[in-house]
Amino acid sequence: MAKGEEPKERKTDGTTFVKNTSDEFLRFWLEVMRPRHGLTSREMDYAAALLKIREKIAEKTTDQSMIDKVLFEEETKELIRKEAKVNPPHAKAILYSMKRKGFIQGKRVNPSYIPRWQKGVPFRWTFVFLNEDK
Repeated sequence: MAKGEEPKERKTDGTTFVKNTSDEFLRFWLEVMRPRHGLTSREMDYAAALLKIREKIAEKTTDQSMIDKVLFEEETKELIRKEAKVNPPHAKAILYSMKRKGFIQGKRVNPSYIPRWQKGVPFRWTFVFLNEDK
């Protein structure tokens, strides 16, 4: 099967193929993770912009502490605000809420909310449902 190509025959194994752009993927990722992080829709818009900018920073360095440092600098926060289309006071309130909900821990994004994926490569996301019926 060629890169990005869907199989001609699908098995009923629960596999769903979702075609999307990078921006759509980040927002969809956050939407599916909503039961874990509890962010509002507007907070997820901001978080998607934050993750998008974080990816751009990560393209230049693999040093996680440097990525986190640059991500929370005022200049970068301004880029995120513009991307998310929020004013500074609203962004401050969103960041406070994201910290309270554990999406941001200190001055870094909680690693469990950062998708480990690569542009142009299919991303597999596995859910394991443990049936605990007795």
